[in-house]
Amino acid sequence: MYPARSFNLVSMIGKINKTLNIANQVIPLYVKAKPIINNAKDALKVAKVMMEKPKGTTVSSPSFEKNTQKKPVAKAQALNKPVFFL
Repeated sequence: MYPARSFNLVSMIGKINKTLNIANQVIPLYVKAKPIINNAKDALKVAKVMMEKPKGTTVSSPSFEKNTQKKPVAKAQALNKPVFFL
């Protein structure tokens, strides 16, 4: 059989101490990095949505042709009201 090992409390406490020191260093790094990672995921989702082209529509430059029609001014002048051109 295997040789009997004695229970060494000092070496076990030393190993537990090393483990706790590593945990004390890693946990704050995780806490600080978690929001950055979550924000990066959200930023990628937003970028993906922004890059998608809506279905059934075309992307074009703004057109001002719709606003070139002049509205009748005779009614506004006849009623003695101010005229606003849009």
